Amino acid sequence: MSFHIYTDGDIKIENVLLACEFPTLRKLMPLIETIDLRMRCASNLKNQWYRLGFYHLHEALRQNDPSFRNQPLYPTPTEWCDDMLRPWPQTGGIHQNKWNAKAHICPSGGEGKNHYAMNPNCEPNSPADMVLLFETKAGWNQHGGPELFTFDNHDPKGGCVLLNDGTVKFIRTKEELQQLRWK
Repeated sequence: MSFHIYTDGDIKIENVLLACEFPTLRKLMPLIETIDLRMRCASNLKNQWYRLGFYHLHEALRQNDPSFRNQPLYPTPTEWCDDMLRPWPQTGGIHQNKWNAKAHICPSGGEGKNHYAMNPNCEPNSPADMVLLFETKAGWNQHGGPELFTFDNHDPKGGCVLLNDGTVKFIRTKEELQQLRWK
């Protein structure tokens, strides 16, 4: 069963609104909201991982070179955001890219078109636990290492990283950040 909790404490279950006073639920709302924002950020990174997994097929069509189909490939780090939003060529025309630009945005990151950076050392055949994408301050086509990572997009402080195998981790401390594989 699913239900909605409204800010005044009312609960809606299967289109029936129950007027209730739940002061303890009201106190939990800010905590639930921060967890929801973190989960949406992690979901955006996971969606980008799926999209990156198909990038070599996109390049095969764009370059009209079937050899790219069997060759795992990530976009060039200096153009990765642009490449992820570029329309896909198809036989007989251009296929509109349905990739959602909002996947580049951390929901709690504030203004900006992109809150993630690419680790230029990570390739499709790199170890599974190597950092591929990670949270940064707003920017476009950002790439680099842990020096770009930000702990400021979330409350409580921390940020998400996407590993090469598709795992998303929430990093809370500089020590955790340094323990990640960057090269």
